[in-house]
Amino acid sequence: MRVCLIRPPKLMIKNAASVVSFPPLGMALIAAALKDRGHTVQVIDAAVSGDGGCHDFDASQIHGSLPAQNALVTSGLSFDAITASIHPDTELIGFSCMFSIDWVSDRALINAVSARYPHATLIAGGESATGMPQVFLTQCPGLAACVLGEGEETVTDLIDALASGRPLSTVSGIMLRSDGAYIKTEKRERMRKLDDIPVPAWEEFPVELYPRPLRRADAPNPITLPLIATRGCPFRCTFCTSPDMWGTRYYLRSPQSVADEIAMVQQRFQAGNFDFFDLTAIIKKKWILEFSQILRDRQLDILWRFPAGTRSEAIDEEVVKALSSSGCHEIIYAPESGSERVLEMIKKKVNIPNMLQSMRYAKKHGMRIYINMIIGLPGERHSDIFRTCWFLIQCARVGVNDVGLAKFRPYPGSALFDQLHEQGRISLDTDDYFVDSLFLVDSILLNKFYNPEIKSDRLYMLYYFLYLGSFYSAQCLFQFGNFRAILRDGTMYRYGANLKKDITSKLRNWTGGK
Repeated sequence: MRVCLIRPPKLMIKNAASVVSFPPLGMALIAAALKDRGHTVQVIDAAVSGDGGCHDFDASQIHGSLPAQNALVTSGLSFDAITASIHPDTELIGFSCMFSIDWVSDRALINAVSARYPHATLIAGGESATGMPQVFLTQCPGLAACVLGEGEETVTDLIDALASGRPLSTVSGIMLRSDGAYIKTEKRERMRKLDDIPVPAWEEFPVELYPRPLRRADAPNPITLPLIATRGCPFRCTFCTSPDMWGTRYYLRSPQSVADEIAMVQQRFQAGNFDFFDLTAIIKKKWILEFSQILRDRQLDILWRFPAGTRSEAIDEEVVKALSSSGCHEIIYAPESGSERVLEMIKKKVNIPNMLQSMRYAKKHGMRIYINMIIGLPGERHSDIFRTCWFLIQCARVGVNDVGLAKFRPYPGSALFDQLHEQGRISLDTDDYFVDSLFLVDSILLNKFYNPEIKSDRLYMLYYFLYLGSFYSAQCLFQFGNFRAILRDGTMYRYGANLKKDITSKLRNWTGGK
């Protein structure tokens, strides 16, 4: 069958900083599975293809309110260019919809493609489609089904059903319409033999257009591609969509299989950097030590980085030393909060003292450290934020290089989203949730928060205090050389630019958009 896989362009506020779009690993794995079955696959990665410019988005397609000063654009390939690029004989068109923040533009693209290719079967998959499949099917009448969770086996089974005339209701792991109702078919069993999954079909993707990561000037080749060594996560963090998308059963590839993929991708695509996209990369210490040894034995000239996930205590000095000697140059920790009370509340199984000790080992062996944090979680108090402030100061003293501080967004498919939806605090009847709670969450007074303990204005003050008054000030005090490097690479400039945009947006709101 002739198949076209599409990653939609990114939705942005006009004149905002450009969006970085990383290689779509899930779509590359789907493409590989289809090619392995003999199907003809066309890939349109609209997030990076084209002239890289921005295209006006018709805000009248949004079913709700949008402040007038926030004109919208899509970054990447235009809708017209996407529809024109699809081969006219395409029988199945699949959309990779990973982020609900892009839903209003993803929906517009799906409906435009449906109108242009009424003969084709349209499906959607990814974390966004898995988290709210009924919304997809309701608002996109041209969609035949949504693929839920892992997609390789489900998509190939769905194509087999189409080719043989078998009803789609016999395909496990999807949601579809049936007699005016929406039904989920039988849940598909998780894939266990991960070593048998074909290597991502990067030959179908514009790998040369993907962004070059910062601070890797010493890399043997600037091309960076992602990979995963595991699937699933045994933890149930309430803000995360992983339990719904992947499940909590944790499966590992063999160290040899992962090393083979790195070697093949390095040779075929001249990639010199590899990013692990695992949710929790280390559960078994023995695995990471064996993997590091294989990389050292092969003497692959690469750099790589990986997320520590929740099991940071597994990254002791022995592990860090092995990682560093095999080309790993950066570890991404995800404490999310410096408050033990909040961590317990969101079911984040993190031991803060153990994580700080792991960071010390990482710095001792020359690693870069990046940490992910969240502010504004439901139930979070001022006292919790002050504990996070102290934690960030400790991180700066340890030598953490950079921090990503996100304002809480309730994503469909997460336990917190379900809780807020059941309480009636989130409604999907209009697009207000997608606009206010997801898309405009970084604009002062132009959004909706779900923490009655902290007013939105105060939350923004605390947000920038944690960044500037806590982490970066402490970093300047404890590690001035690294602070100068951050100034050089533009990190502080970006935060300053975002603060300026927030203040400008607030002034416009107060003056009626003038």
